[in-house]
Amino acid sequence: MTDEELVRDWKAGDMQAFDALYERYKDDAFRVACLITGTRADGEDLAQEAFVICAQSIGSLRDGAKFRSWLLRTLTRSAWKYCNKKRREQPVAELFETGEGESALSSVLRTEEQRRLYAAMQQLDENRRTVVVLYYFNELSVREIAQATGVLEGTVKSRLFSARRMLRRALTEREPQTREAPTHG
Repeated sequence: MTDEELVRDWKAGDMQAFDALYERYKDDAFRVACLITGTRADGEDLAQEAFVICAQSIGSLRDGAKFRSWLLRTLTRSAWKYCNKKRREQPVAELFETGEGESALSSVLRTEEQRRLYAAMQQLDENRRTVVVLYYFNELSVREIAQATGVLEGTVKSRLFSARRMLRRALTEREPQTREAPTHG
């Protein structure tokens, strides 16, 4: 079923339609929330909170085909509010826990290079980090990101451009020197 059909059924009281939408988008929502907030626990909480907010206000969604961008807009705004309120650092290791509950996030961020990228991403402000997460990790288009975040496409492009520049600078500054200068005796 399409998102539009599921939303229509959900509005008519079919909770299985909600369950289907939840299953379809829970991993995307979790990944976005984790990457914006920086912690698994906060990511889980915010992803669930976004679904609750959507459930409470499903009647306000006019176009069911836009459910994904509506959910992600709700989620990113909640995550921004959370980050602004909490402003605290969490150990990066928390994101890399393994075990039965290993998420897609853990597998994405497992290598050292990816860990360096993640650490550099955490240095970005929430707006730039969000567009990077939505563009590269969730593979949304600039137009979809604009819809999800409620900003103009030009703003998304500008944030992506400056985020790439900042990430490039952070990653090249942190690269270890591979060669030592020759010494003359």
